[in-house]
Amino acid sequence: MKSGERFAKLAVLAREPSSDKRRELLREATDLFFETADVRTSRETALFDDVLRSVAKEMQENVLVELAERFADSPDAPIQLMHDLAFNTINVAAPVLRRSPVLTEDALVRLVSEQSQDHIRAIAQRDTVSERVSDAIVQVGDDEALNVLLQNAGARFERASMEHAVERARSNKKLQAGVVNRQDVPLDLLNELFFVVEQRLRRAILQRNAAVDPKELDAALSKARVRTQERAAAMTEDQRVAQRLIEAKKKSGELTPSLLVALYRDKQHSAFIFGLADVVGLDVETTRSIIVRRDMEALALVCRASNMERPLFVTLAVLCCGGKEVISQAEQFGRLYTAVPVEAAQRTMRFFRVRKSAGDTAQAA
Repeated sequence: MKSGERFAKLAVLAREPSSDKRRELLREATDLFFETADVRTSRETALFDDVLRSVAKEMQENVLVELAERFADSPDAPIQLMHDLAFNTINVAAPVLRRSPVLTEDALVRLVSEQSQDHIRAIAQRDTVSERVSDAIVQVGDDEALNVLLQNAGARFERASMEHAVERARSNKKLQAGVVNRQDVPLDLLNELFFVVEQRLRRAILQRNAAVDPKELDAALSKARVRTQERAAAMTEDQRVAQRLIEAKKKSGELTPSLLVALYRDKQHSAFIFGLADVVGLDVETTRSIIVRRDMEALALVCRASNMERPLFVTLAVLCCGGKEVISQAEQFGRLYTAVPVEAAQRTMRFFRVRKSAGDTAQAA
């Protein structure tokens, strides 16, 4: 079809008053757009854009859905038309948001900031999501949108965005698998989740720790130290008293697992937490969390990594996490302790010993 004939076709479409005929002509014009892909000039492409946009504004949603599907994968789709469709209802916008290569990064960021969570989730499903768009989604997307983004291997994250995502995952189990299963999560951030995720995800973290290159591990530890110092919080007076007691016991050589048992039985729980944290080389916040949640697997790991004797671990476990069936539980706790791989536990604990060291430094400052 010659250039003049193409222009004439578009002119007819623009002037046609009948909605049914305009719909039919819209489909013909769309077919014509794709048929002329190799011969169409930039001027003609712009004309297509103007006419298709004008006609599309008067079409019902089902027609626009069809139009969006037709153009969603086109690398030279009419840009303004695609923007109009992207800012439409989610039924219309979804294919364009997920697949259109003509949507710019600026347009996607604007869509994230202005449109619904459904629109954001659709953008999070794109084959590739830039760091800037990911950051926008992390900032304003709901948990479902963030989870979609985390599970998208084509999404890229800046460090600050991943830190924000990890913070959200700490208190939201729905996000934890998405973080742990990403290969690009910095190792120090990954290990921050170790004591808050379920056992299956902990095993995945242990596997990554076991396989990590020593240089990568050292770099991650440096970042963990800085991050912990930035987040260290002031202690309460009760905690300071407990800390001074444990420091005194440590100087006198009395800080032993046996003392921990005595502190717990005497209901000196703050001192017990500080003492246990020091014995196993863990920060106080994480230690308290393990005990409050009665997290047996985590307790076994930290005690195993510090080479605590098995009988003492079993005693602590029964005191902190046991119930009425003491004998059977003691046997169960003992088996759990023995099953923990020592080397993997020690690698994981390197991150938390850094947290403890950094936290101590910040509190002393």
